[in-house]
Amino acid sequence: MPSERTRIHTSVTPRGITVLTPAGELDFNSVAALETAITASGRLPCAVVDFSHVAFIDSTGINALLRAHRALHLAGGWLRLSSIPDAPLRVMKIVGLGHVIDMYPTLEAALRT
Repeated sequence: MPSERTRIHTSVTPRGITVLTPAGELDFNSVAALETAITASGRLPCAVVDFSHVAFIDSTGINALLRAHRALHLAGGWLRLSSIPDAPLRVMKIVGLGHVIDMYPTLEAALRT
C-alpha cells in the first residue's frame, strides 16, 4: 500500500506513452504502486517517470525501476526518467542507474524520440 506521503499521478500522452508523476518518497511502502502503474497503463509499452516531486528514493525504489525497465523492454518498449532532484539523483548516480535507464533533465526531453 502506498505511503501516505506518496501520491502517483498517471496520464497517457496522445502517442500512448504513460507519464507517471510520483510525489513524496519512493520507498518500501510506495514502490509496488509505482511499479504496477508503470507496467499497466498506456497503449505502448513506454513510460516516463517524472521525478520533479520526489524527495527520496531508496534501494527498493531503484529495484522497482529496474524491474519495470526490464518488463517494458521485454515488451518492446522503454522506461525513461526525467526531472530528477538532487537527492534522488545522487542515489541513482551512486548505483549507476543511468547506465541502465535513460535519464533526462526535463519531461519534455524524455518524451521526445
